[in-house]
Amino acid sequence: MNIKKMKRYQGQAIAIVMVILVVATVLGASLYSRMIKNREAIIDTKESARAIEQADTILDTVISSDIFTVQSAIDACLKKPEGCTFNSIVDFKTSFLGLYNIDSTILNEIPDTEWCSNTTTTTDTESSISIIFGYAGLGDGQDWEVGQVMALNLEGVSNVAGCNLTLSFGSSSSEEEVFTIKKVYRDVSGNVKPYVEDDMLMYCLPDDGTCSSVAPTTSVESFTSPNSISIPLYEVKDGYPLYEIRVLPLKGTLRISSQVSGATCAIGKDLNNYKMNSKVNCKGDYREKQVIIPNIHNVGYPTLFDYTIYNATGVLSPN
Repeated sequence: MNIKKMKRYQGQAIAIVMVILVVATVLGASLYSRMIKNREAIIDTKESARAIEQADTILDTVISSDIFTVQSAIDACLKKPEGCTFNSIVDFKTSFLGLYNIDSTILNEIPDTEWCSNTTTTTDTESSISIIFGYAGLGDGQDWEVGQVMALNLEGVSNVAGCNLTLSFGSSSSEEEVFTIKKVYRDVSGNVKPYVEDDMLMYCLPDDGTCSSVAPTTSVESFTSPNSISIPLYEVKDGYPLYEIRVLPLKGTLRISSQVSGATCAIGKDLNNYKMNSKVNCKGDYREKQVIIPNIHNVGYPTLFDYTIYNATGVLSPN
């Protein structure tokens, strides 16, 4: 064979091998990159699930506890100069749950080493936990459905001078929200003022001047300001002080937020609800959840107790 041709063939073989190696290298790098991305996606999903689970667990610890104990704990905590914020699960356990005798059994379901918390026991500086308590305001609403009642009960509250309750309403459904606001008046002896029509007024959302769900529309009351009303808690009617305010949804899902305030009101915060924020960051996956904790004066009750069964004898009056 011609030596020149043989050398030429050898050169072609080397070129072909080089092309194959380059293609294989590119394919290998692409496959490796894809594997790395899939692994990162799996890790992201895992850490995201951890963040959600831990945020829920923190909230469950408080909302599953006795409401009187929880309210006393939050009140005492909020009076501290540094406020009521905890930046690790260890701090939350010792400085809040343990200090105020709140059961922490739920938290024990997650080992201390598994919490997404940046403490002295871990070198993970990307993860953190923040738990914050505060007072709920007009921007912190809860959803109430037909069959439920949002109620503010003033029993045992002796100093409401200068205090006003502001109720703000929003829509949580695609239909009109129809609801009534009922006032109950009672004296110190427990005698309830006889019911009159003005004690129970009807409202409707959206507040655009029309309400197709109600006839006649003249029976729908107007709001004192856009989608909100203000009620003086020191109101007295026919010699009976205001005892309870009830909001009863009649149609749709109503979002209600409330706030007690006033320039001369000394107990406004004592009647407000509370909010708890649980913020969890697991290796860059951030999740935050919030829950509204009702005041012991604002826990509501089933509407079954707003009805009276009677046999056409005697006088029908508020329960």
